[in-house]
Amino acid sequence: MDNKFSIETYESLLLKTASDLVRIESINPPGNEENASTYLLDFFKAYSIEAETYMVEGNRRNVVAHIPGKDSSRSIAFTGHMDVVPVSPKEALRWTSPPFSGELSGGFLHGRGSSDMKGGLASAMVSMASIKESGITPPRDIYMIATVDEEDGMKGSKSLLDEKFLDRAELIIVCEPTGLMVCTAGKGRTYGTISIQGGTGHGSQGKGQNAIDLARKLMNLMVEEDFAGYEDTEYGSSFWQPLSIQAGVEPCVVPDELQLKIDARLVPYHDPDDIWRRLDSIIERLKLKNPSYEVSYDVIDMREGWIVPEGSENLQLVKNVYLEAGIQFNTTFFAGTTDGSIFRRRGIECLILGPGNLSLVHMENEKVKISELLKSMKIYTIMMLSE
Repeated sequence: MDNKFSIETYESLLLKTASDLVRIESINPPGNEENASTYLLDFFKAYSIEAETYMVEGNRRNVVAHIPGKDSSRSIAFTGHMDVVPVSPKEALRWTSPPFSGELSGGFLHGRGSSDMKGGLASAMVSMASIKESGITPPRDIYMIATVDEEDGMKGSKSLLDEKFLDRAELIIVCEPTGLMVCTAGKGRTYGTISIQGGTGHGSQGKGQNAIDLARKLMNLMVEEDFAGYEDTEYGSSFWQPLSIQAGVEPCVVPDELQLKIDARLVPYHDPDDIWRRLDSIIERLKLKNPSYEVSYDVIDMREGWIVPEGSENLQLVKNVYLEAGIQFNTTFFAGTTDGSIFRRRGIECLILGPGNLSLVHMENEKVKISELLKSMKIYTIMMLSE
C-alpha cells in the first residue's frame, strides 16, 4: 500500500465516532435505529462520501456508503448493524457506568453496543473517511453496509439481497466482535415457535390436559435427542434449547394453550432442516402415546452455516493485510449468526473480523478495548486499499 497518509491521525475521530454511536440508544426490539442511521448519513456527508438509504419498514432504513475505485466492476464491502439489544431494568442495576454512556476509560470504550458492534462499525466508517480525505482512489469500489434489525429477524440484510450493488462484491467483511481473529466458518441457526393445545380445568382438581405438562414431555424428549456426529467438532457442537414459554390465563385455571420458542445452533455442515425433522419425529412419538396431543409449530427463520475453504484467495488477501499491519493472524469460527449469513445467499464470500469480545456482549458492562478499535481501523484501511 502506498502510504500517502497516516492512519494514526484518525485515532481521535475513531474514538469520538464509536463513543457517539454507543450513546445512541438504537434498541431492538422495538427497532429504534433512526437516530443511528441519521448519524451515519451526516458522518458520510461531512467527508463527501456517497451514501444512500434503503427503507426496510416504517422509519427503519439501511445506510449504504460508497467510494468509487479504479475498477468499478469489482468491490469489497464492510458490513455492520446499527441496532443493539435492550437493557433490562435488572441488568441496568449491574452496570458500573450508565449502559449508554459511551465512556472512554481504563483502556476501554464502555456501553451497550461497544463490542456488538458499534466499535467495528465506527472503525469501517473512519477507515473510509481517511481514504476519502487522502485523495487516494482505491483499486476497487468500497462499500459500507449498515443494517437494521440484525439482532432480531435480520430484515435489514434480507431486504438488500436483490440490490444491484452486491453484484460486484468479491468479499464482504463482517465487522462483528472476534478479538480481531479471522472467522473462516460460522454456525447455522434455526428457530421457531411451538404451539401446544391442552384442556382447561380447576387448579384444585388436578384434572384437564395441562399444556405446561404436555410441553414438559416434549422438552424431555428434546433433551434426550442424540446429536452424534455434530458434537465436539472443531466448530463446537450443535444443540437446541427452549428460550421462552408463555402459558396461563388465571391463577386457578389449568392452562389449555402454550407457546414455546425453541432455538437451535448448528455446526456449519448441519442442515437446519434436520432440526424440524427431529421435532416432527418427537411429535409423532407423543401422539402415539396420547392421540389427543395437539401441537403445531412455525419456523421463524433458517440460517445455513458456512465454511471458507483454506485455499480462498480472499483469505490469503486478509492474511497478507495482517502481515502488513504487523498484527498476528489467527483463524477461528463464529458461534453466532450475522448478516454475513444472509449476504452469503448471493454467493458472496464473507469473513468475520472485528474488535471486541463476543463473551462480553448482551450483558452488563459490555466494553471493547481501545487498542482493538485502533488495530481494526488499521486492518480495514489497508484492506480497502488492497488489490
